[in-house]
This record gives sequence, C-alpha cells and structure tokens, in this order.
Amino acid sequence: MGSRLLGTINVPVGKHLTVGPFNYDTAYMTLVAVAAVLGFGLWAGSKVTSGVPGKPQLIWEGIVGFLGDLAEGALGAQARDVMPWAVAIFTLVLASNWIEVLPGIFHGTDYVPSPSADVNFCYALGITVWVVTNWAGIRSRAKSSGSWARGYGQWLKMFFSPLHAVEHLTRWLTLALRLFGNIFAGTILTALLLALPVYFFPATIGFNAVWWLFEAFVGVVQAFIFSLLTILYWQFNVDTH
Repeated sequence: MGSRLLGTINVPVGKHLTVGPFNYDTAYMTLVAVAAVLGFGLWAGSKVTSGVPGKPQLIWEGIVGFLGDLAEGALGAQARDVMPWAVAIFTLVLASNWIEVLPGIFHGTDYVPSPSADVNFCYALGITVWVVTNWAGIRSRAKSSGSWARGYGQWLKMFFSPLHAVEHLTRWLTLALRLFGNIFAGTILTALLLALPVYFFPATIGFNAVWWLFEAFVGVVQAFIFSLLTILYWQFNVDTH
C-alpha cells in the first residue's frame, strides 16, 4: 500500500507550464491573486459608510490600521510613504498563499500551486522590495542633504563595510527564500494529505480540516512577515543618522 500511496502523490518540484522562459501557470495564478485583491478592495470600497461599518470595511480597515500602526512606530511621519507598499504586499502575498485551497487545474495535481511556491515569484517580490526601499533611502538622503548627488553618496557609504554590504545586497534573496521555503513546504504537505483520505477515510477528514486552517494561518503569518520586513527595510534605508 505504501508504494501505491506514493504513486498517487504528484508534487512537481520546479515543474511549470512554460512559454519560452516564462512560467505561465505562475503568471496566470498571480493574475488571479491580483484580481482577488483588487476585487475585494473595490467591494470593500463600495461598502464604506460613515455609520456602522460592514464586515468588508472592518477587514480592510483592520489591515490598514494594523500595518499603519507598525509603520508609524518605525517611521513616524514618513509612514504614509511606505503604507501603500506595505498594504499591497500584504494582500498580494496573502492571496497568493491562499490560492492552493482551489482545486487543481495544473500539472495533474489535486490542488493549485500557490504563486509564492514558485521561487521566481518570490524573487520578483524580493527584488521589488529591495529596489523600492533603496530608492526611498536615496530620496530621503537627497532631501536631507539638499542634493541628489550627496544623497546617493551617503547611500553608498553603507557598502564601505564588507559585512554590511553583503547583508544589504542579500536582503532581497533572504526575503524571497523565507517566503518560498515556508509556502512550498506547505504545498508538499497539502499534496500528501490529499492522497491520504483515499486509504484512511474517514480518520483523516478532521486532520485535513485542521491542516487547512493551519495553512491559512501560516499564509497570514508569512504575508505579515513579508510586509513587516518591507517596513523595516524602508526604515533602515531612510535612517540618515
């Protein structure tokens, strides 16, 4: 039975539907995640009221308020600059993490691989955060020094220390791999659990339900960590002291 069980589990590691160098399955599911975020945002916006708020408004205000408090604690008045990025990254990563609850339409699997279980998606997010936060640092230093040239020069000083330079240049990589490792591990376990009920039904039904809830919780945690690190990296870069 063990060999038969293993034979029914399909966990495609690094396997994607491609057009040339592009993984269009990841691109397609990323668009689904973006559409979900935009759709929820528009729906919540249409329900905004000055009276008793509904659930969509409460959820959206809760996300913005929670991240806003973190950003204000780290950046003070400059928090408004990072907030659009923090909220956008949190909601996009959360939607991407939760996509694997959908039934499988790729690779012959019984689940939809999360876009964040593709390392290329995580690399793109990590590089985006690295570029945006460093640009914020250069702009902040240019504003405080009165010159873009001096601001750029002050930003380059952080690379004078080899250890600091390595740590700074690899932030995007550690940010990406942290997200990828956690979500891809969850995808593998999800595939394993989807194969078990065939042989151990109904004993695993309750466990599967608990696992889905745990995976949903992990998706929230990972989205929060990615967004929090975006705020912290922004703070590190704009700190001119």
